[in-house]
Amino acid sequence: MKRRLALLLLAVLAMSTALFFAACDDGQGEEMQGVTVAYADLTSTGKEENTYAELFSIEHFSDAEGNEYSKIDVFDKNGELNTSWFLLPEGIDSVTGAPDSPYMMTWQDRQNIMVSSASTMALINAMGALDRVPMTTSDTTWRIREIQDAIDGGSIKEVGKYSAPDYEQILTIGAEKHVTFAVFSTMIDYEPDVYERLTETCGLRIMRDQSSSEGHPLARTEWIKIYGEIFDMREESDAVFDEQVEILNETTAKINIPEAERKTVLIFYTTSSKDTFYVRNAADYVTELVNLAGGKQVTAIGEGKSGNTKMTQEEFIEACSEADYVLYNWTSGASGVSDETLDGLIDARLGDWFKDFKAYKEGNVWRTSNDFYQKMDKMGEMVADIYAMLYDENVSDNLTYVNRLK
Repeated sequence: MKRRLALLLLAVLAMSTALFFAACDDGQGEEMQGVTVAYADLTSTGKEENTYAELFSIEHFSDAEGNEYSKIDVFDKNGELNTSWFLLPEGIDSVTGAPDSPYMMTWQDRQNIMVSSASTMALINAMGALDRVPMTTSDTTWRIREIQDAIDGGSIKEVGKYSAPDYEQILTIGAEKHVTFAVFSTMIDYEPDVYERLTETCGLRIMRDQSSSEGHPLARTEWIKIYGEIFDMREESDAVFDEQVEILNETTAKINIPEAERKTVLIFYTTSSKDTFYVRNAADYVTELVNLAGGKQVTAIGEGKSGNTKMTQEEFIEACSEADYVLYNWTSGASGVSDETLDGLIDARLGDWFKDFKAYKEGNVWRTSNDFYQKMDKMGEMVADIYAMLYDENVSDNLTYVNRLK
C-alpha cells in the first residue's frame, strides 16, 4: 500500500513539476531569474518591538539598491528558536550567509500558502487575505462565515486532515498555485511520518504556529503581523491588531476595583456523560481574558497551566459553587443540546443540583458564542464583552461573544 502511494505521489509530482516549469517558461523566463545577495551586504534597519507576543520576532533589512527584506524568527514554547525565515523582494533568489540558516522565501513563494491552523486562518481572514490560501485541512468546523463560504465556493480546497492529508491534491494545487510554504499548528509534531511526506515529497517548508503558547491573549492576535509581513499587507494586518489593543486599553482604563471586590468567574464545560467537568486553568488565555476584564478565577485551579482541569461532580461543586458568574464553554460542551436555554443545558449536561450555585440563583449564567474560540482577531472585543457582563448595570443579555442563558 505504501509503495503504491509512493509511486502515485511520484507520478503526480512529476506531472505537477512539468506544469509548473511550463508556466514559468510561458514568456516569463527572464522575469523568473533573480539574483543572490550576501547577508554581509545588507543593512539592518531594526528589529520590531512586539507589544505582547514573545514567540516571534521580525527584523528588517535593506540593500544598496533600496530593496527591502525581512527575517522572521519563530520560537517554541520554551523560547528556543524553532524556524527562521528570510523574506526576499521581487527579483532576489537568495541571501547567503544569514544567521540561523533561515528558509528563503522568494516573492513568488509568498503569494500563496497552505494553512493547517485554525488560529492562522482566522487571522488571515481578518486581514482580508483568504484569496492567498488555496488549500487548508479539514480539521475545523468553521463558525467564521467568510472561511466556510470560501470553502463551500471552492476558492479554498480542503485537502484532508492534518494527520491524514491528501498528498495528491496538495501536489496538484501546489504546482498550480506555486505553494511551497505551509503553516501548521504544533499538532504536526505528533505526526512525524506526515511531516516527512509533506516536506520531502510535497516540497513544503513548514512554519509552526506557536501562538497558542503565548501568555497574553492579544499576543495571539499579534501573530497577524507575521502574515502581514509575508503577504506584504502590514497596513491591513496592523490595523486589525491595533484596533484590538485600543479596545483593550479603553476597557482596562475603566477598571478601578479592589482585588477583594472583583467578581469571581467559573469557566467550564461538561459532556453528555454528566460526570466529568472541565474547568479552565489559571494560566489559560480565557481565564486571562476574564482577569483583563476585571474579574478573577473562582478559586485557584490549575495554577501555572493552560487548558482545563478535570473534576468529578463532587470536586466541582465543592470548588466552584460560589462563583459570582458562570461562563459556559458552549463550543466544547453543548454538542447535541437542542434546547439552547439554561433549563435545556441543565437537563442535558448538568442536573438540578446546579440550581444551588450562586450564579444560577442570581441569574448570572452566561455562555460563549459559537465562534468564541475561533476569533483570534477579536481578543480586545472579548475582554470588553466580559467586562460588560461583569460590571455594566444595564448590560444586554446578548453581547457579541458572551450571552446570558435564561
